[in-house]
Amino acid sequence: MNGPAAPTPCRGFTMLELLVAVTITLLVAGVMLGVVQAALFQWGRMQATQSRDAAAQLVLDLLQRDLQAARWRSDANHWLAVDLISSGPGLANHGWLLSPGPMKPSGAGSLRPLPADGETRHPLDGLRFGLAGAWLRFVTTNVESGGGLPTVVSYQVVRRPVVGNPVSDNPAPVHYALYRSVVSDTETFSRGYDVLAAAYGSTSNTPSGALSTAYRQARNVTNPSHANLLASHVVDFGCWLHVRAANGDLVRIFPSDPDDVDHHATGDGVTDDSRMPEVADVFVRIMGEAGAATLEALEAGRLVRPAGIATDAEWWWHVVEENSQVYFRRIEIGRKAP
Repeated sequence: MNGPAAPTPCRGFTMLELLVAVTITLLVAGVMLGVVQAALFQWGRMQATQSRDAAAQLVLDLLQRDLQAARWRSDANHWLAVDLISSGPGLANHGWLLSPGPMKPSGAGSLRPLPADGETRHPLDGLRFGLAGAWLRFVTTNVESGGGLPTVVSYQVVRRPVVGNPVSDNPAPVHYALYRSVVSDTETFSRGYDVLAAAYGSTSNTPSGALSTAYRQARNVTNPSHANLLASHVVDFGCWLHVRAANGDLVRIFPSDPDDVDHHATGDGVTDDSRMPEVADVFVRIMGEAGAATLEALEAGRLVRPAGIATDAEWWWHVVEENSQVYFRRIEIGRKAP
């Protein structure tokens, strides 16, 4: 009679088998991590694109509404003006923080309102409108005044801390943004309809607060209130102005040449440097959140310029062009008031 079977001895994993299993697990985890990182990167890019697109839609829609409702009369008043400010001193009373740097380059580094001779790229890719972009202001009628009363409106890019006043010891992050200032119809009536009048200037670099009606004052044409913020992370804003020839073709009157940095139109202007435009091409360059954070770190001195980039100005524009999108719209400008 046979006795009970002897138990089968247990066989453990050898060290080699364990190493192979661990290696395979690490390889699979590495592949999965790469897939997740790629997916997160694409998701971030998609979110940044959607955010930029939404901001551009808002900006261009408001510009279209305001410009299509523009009004003027046949007189010597300046009913529309645009200036390309390309130096720091010109921004003394615009609520700009001009330090610390390196900030947006002043002078020729940021002033290229027309394509370079022989340049084959689409003009949108290479246009630059000065240190502060185009400072555009004009008289319009819009829903904020019930649709019938004239108001002065101003668009401009401003560099300042996200909260508080634009002073160098303000610890808040510093960003570029587009501001839209609308003067109340009452203020516009009392100050007049010449957008170059001294009443629309500012004698202080401190912007008015966001919690009062100060954001609709005449001085906000030059120095926008915190409440006038339209879109964040806008690093450039510009425009071309046109009139129609007898055959209906568009003739650009601003900029007329690469050195043309202003157009002050009067209601009775007859020459190209003072005529009221009939059509505007508007351009806006917007960064995503990640790109804007990189630019803020660059300007705050938390990054080191790469060895392959020769100057801070070149570095600034390299970061911007790698992380931004340019948007464009052609807009018909409103007609002369009866």
